[in-house]
Amino acid sequence: MSKLEHAFLSEIMTTKVVTVDISERVEEALRLMVKFDIGSVVVVDKQKPVGIITERDVTRAALRGDSLLRLPVRSLMSRPLQTTTPNMEIWRTFELMLKLGVRRLPVVENDRLVGIVTEKDLTRWVLRIFYEPNLPEEVQGLITNPRIEALTGRPKCPSCGRYQDECICVRTQLTSEE
Repeated sequence: MSKLEHAFLSEIMTTKVVTVDISERVEEALRLMVKFDIGSVVVVDKQKPVGIITERDVTRAALRGDSLLRLPVRSLMSRPLQTTTPNMEIWRTFELMLKLGVRRLPVVENDRLVGIVTEKDLTRWVLRIFYEPNLPEEVQGLITNPRIEALTGRPKCPSCGRYQDECICVRTQLTSEE
């Protein structure tokens, strides 16, 4: 149990966090979620994290009939922002996320955003712990946390090979299914 007790978020958190300025519109937040294939963006005000906007927030607003794209992110973001610290033990993070009913937690240190931990990060950690010390090769690919490639180079669509933010595969598939 000692391995579990002494594992900290700093070991598993994603350190490159996609953010949007509080002055931006929801359209920009959605564009970033699609571009980076993520479920949320952290809202910042002068580099300080103040909220988070998630797919769930957008879906709920859409069901109310809100005209979303032009709304400022501040009107849709979840606040107050629930956060954690990099030195929180991983097992305590499970408890906190369940208690709060959230799927992701920004990681903050001295009012500065230093990472984010998601359900996927926690799942990868559980798999790694379960299989240690003999991690099968097929599981190795599952637990590797792919960094947000688009921050260093734009991701490509697996279907057409174009950059994801330029491809029309998703729109084409949706149109043909309708």
